[in-house]
Amino acid sequence: MVRIVAQSLKIATIAILALVVVYGGSQAFGYYRDQAAIDAKYGKQALVTISSRDDTGEVAIKLKRAGLINSEMYFEALVRVSGKEIKPGSYTLRYDMSARTIVDLITTEKSEAKTKNVELTITIPEGWRTEQIAEELERLGLNGGADSFMEAVRAFDSDDQFEFLKDRPNKRSLEGYLFPDTYTFRADTPPEDLIQLMLANFDQKFESVLRDRASEMGLTINEVLIFASLVQREAQLGPEFPVIAGLYLNRFELGMPMEADPTVQYALGKKGDWWPALNGDDLYAKSPYNTYQHDGLPPAPIANPGLTAILAVLEPAQTDYIFFVANPSGDGSHLFAVDGDSQNQNINYRLGQADAPAPCSIPFVDDCGFVAAPQ
Repeated sequence: MVRIVAQSLKIATIAILALVVVYGGSQAFGYYRDQAAIDAKYGKQALVTISSRDDTGEVAIKLKRAGLINSEMYFEALVRVSGKEIKPGSYTLRYDMSARTIVDLITTEKSEAKTKNVELTITIPEGWRTEQIAEELERLGLNGGADSFMEAVRAFDSDDQFEFLKDRPNKRSLEGYLFPDTYTFRADTPPEDLIQLMLANFDQKFESVLRDRASEMGLTINEVLIFASLVQREAQLGPEFPVIAGLYLNRFELGMPMEADPTVQYALGKKGDWWPALNGDDLYAKSPYNTYQHDGLPPAPIANPGLTAILAVLEPAQTDYIFFVANPSGDGSHLFAVDGDSQNQNINYRLGQADAPAPCSIPFVDDCGFVAAPQ
């Protein structure tokens, strides 16, 4: 009997091991098959034929179907601002090429191009307001200068083309949506085409998974960009982006005023000084953007945030912080606090008062039993 039981157990064990091996083998096969498909595509090439009858939109469709580009809209905008025309022919293109590289390869100078229509490049820093972009375009040599760009921004009306613009409250502003990046264009590029390129870039970067996350948080895209613009103007150190985002979201959920200095700067900014230093009286400035005088969020974004600030809002640090003040160290960091008393300690410490205790809550240090920012 014992022998029979032992043999039965041995057979059962062998059967289980066989199933494990088969299952593991199938899983490994699936993994390596998928990985091989990825590796096979990376660096590989695709042949795309462009006829003289194909317009830019049709070329974009061909490239998208071939898996060479992600966004037809972004590709078309790149072609427009290049000031070039697509040259018919058969092209062998690699899957790892950027959309800009593909445009360079399949376009040629227009025969009627003027010699003075030089190629220009602008790099828009994260956190610039629209007027700063306009002034830089003028400095670089865009025909029509800053005024023509600002007029095009105020007149822009393509909400049907860009779904994400539909919830913007101010239809004469694109603040927050002009994605910070490097753009190459021609001196005579119409400002409308530049705007289309920046918006198409935003549309590509703010992908569906991010929009779904915003919806899960109960935020509109416009609200995400408002929070992100506050974070962008306040945070200077990478680790602090999600901490400051969490702090502003905490204030919002608690019904507290945002009391964000950059919103006042935005309201008071003017040519030559778009982000002025503030004094105590400035906090009483009459403006819907003054979050010291108006509860809730400002009506619209106050700057054009980058992806880091946007991601910080969508994945904020889970802290109890509701106050912060600049660290006197001058390294760009902040002192954080969970209540008024610890905030006052931080302020006294910042002011260098001799009898002020050490700050009770500073970034990434939990020395008072408070919830600390993640390292």
